[in-house]
Amino acid sequence: MRSFLVIGLLLAAAALIGSAHYAPGSEAKQNQAPQVAARPVFVEVPPSQSGITWVHDNGHSEARHLPETCGGGGLFFDYDNDGWMDIYLVNSGPSDFYNPKTPIKNALYHNNHDGTFTDVTDKAGVGCGKMGCFGMGAAAGDFDGDGWQDLYVTNYGHNFLYHNNGDGTFTDVTDKAGVGAPNWSTCAVWFDYDNDGKLDLFVSSFVDYSSNGKIFCGDNRIGKRYYCVPRVFKPRSSFLFHNDGGGKFSDVSQASGIAASP
Repeated sequence: MRSFLVIGLLLAAAALIGSAHYAPGSEAKQNQAPQVAARPVFVEVPPSQSGITWVHDNGHSEARHLPETCGGGGLFFDYDNDGWMDIYLVNSGPSDFYNPKTPIKNALYHNNHDGTFTDVTDKAGVGCGKMGCFGMGAAAGDFDGDGWQDLYVTNYGHNFLYHNNGDGTFTDVTDKAGVGAPNWSTCAVWFDYDNDGKLDLFVSSFVDYSSNGKIFCGDNRIGKRYYCVPRVFKPRSSFLFHNDGGGKFSDVSQASGIAASP
């Protein structure tokens, strides 16, 4: 009787061991590769390694001008068609409320194909004009269909359109093209809204702001200013420029209805 009990216990133990060893999914788990600790998707590359030493200056002042809170835009685009993405960075600059002590300009960095970049701003001629500008953003697009990416820069003030000459340099064609869009523009986008095969330009305006404005945001009791929220200013209508070809554009903001809703 005892032998039957021992045999029964052994068989039960074997069954338990077997069921544990061949439990559903256990074999798959044994064949899985060992888990590797997650690695960061992006790693910061220091200026000493990348060569990008550009620093953004927002024009900070005790007067707390609203444009100081914006800007610092940039973009990746292959300006020289070598198959490697270059970098354009937008800075502040001289304006009706800011006079920098040292020259400030935007920067174009050429991709050297080895993880480093070279500042080619002066050679390219895209620093934002001789008088400088208080930059906000930028948009790249081949507006004349010559196969080279051109550059549009939005500013607090006058915007710029740079035509890519295909030799590493750009030419300011803003006035000829008619896309200055004065006052305060924050961003822009190239797109063909009427499917005529030519890139048109949408420019987003912000608010009607002037450093000489009467609006005070802050605490009068202690004479301290704070940054105003945008809604205390009147909104400005955005722009839509139709590409007429030949390097010229027409302002169709009103006709298209874009200007109807600031």
